[in-house]
Amino acid sequence: MVRFCRKTHFGVVAGLDALGARLFSDGETTRFLASRKIVLKLLAEKADSEAFRLQEEQITTFTFNDTVLIVLKSIKGGPIADAPLRAFLRVLRKFIADSLAHAILFRGAFSIGTFLMDQESNSIMGEAVTDAAAWYDKPDWIGVHATPRTYFEITKRMQSGRHLSDWNSAIVEYSVPLKGGKVPSKVINWPKMFLTKSSSLCEDDETPRQCVLRHISKHRVPLGTESKYFETVNFFDHVADQCATSSSQS
Repeated sequence: MVRFCRKTHFGVVAGLDALGARLFSDGETTRFLASRKIVLKLLAEKADSEAFRLQEEQITTFTFNDTVLIVLKSIKGGPIADAPLRAFLRVLRKFIADSLAHAILFRGAFSIGTFLMDQESNSIMGEAVTDAAAWYDKPDWIGVHATPRTYFEITKRMQSGRHLSDWNSAIVEYSVPLKGGKVPSKVINWPKMFLTKSSSLCEDDETPRQCVLRHISKHRVPLGTESKYFETVNFFDHVADQCATSSSQS
């Protein structure tokens, strides 16, 4: 029987699902586990390097087969403040880009709220977990978006007008493709990691778009799953066009 700490934590839960992992051969599973170990290490390094320093005990990860939960806990015990939330979103941004570069295709959702967790038994429950779990496997693409409830929460925070450039570097407004339509959301801006001039994810002789296409083309595309890959490229193009427009106007 799992004995959860009675303390309710406030923070953010991101639920990520590795696309195609259920069809992996034994060799592919071995490579997936090795790559996941690498990107989880990179996740810790990114959290440690954030300008707004996220303390070591604030971020926890849980792994369940092909699913990863990345959890941010409020260090002060109350609702998560804007600065650590933005730092966490930037951590997710790099995690998704690093995963793509290491041949892991994640889709998922993140939720702001409360939760109870027990690391010894690898267990976590609560409203933020339930909210993220309801949405993490619904998108038809590679990427991570806010659940509808969290979308409204972040939109409210952004309407204060403070630190908009920090918000916009971490997330973008976009209609997320679902299996039954589209829904407006705030989406982790992982394309930015490929569009920066100092990106280590791309080779010297390729454009950011060529770089993303190279990483995506490493994967099989079974019949019936092709829309996930085209929607991913569409999102990258959307962010790239926004960046180009912003640069030309500055």
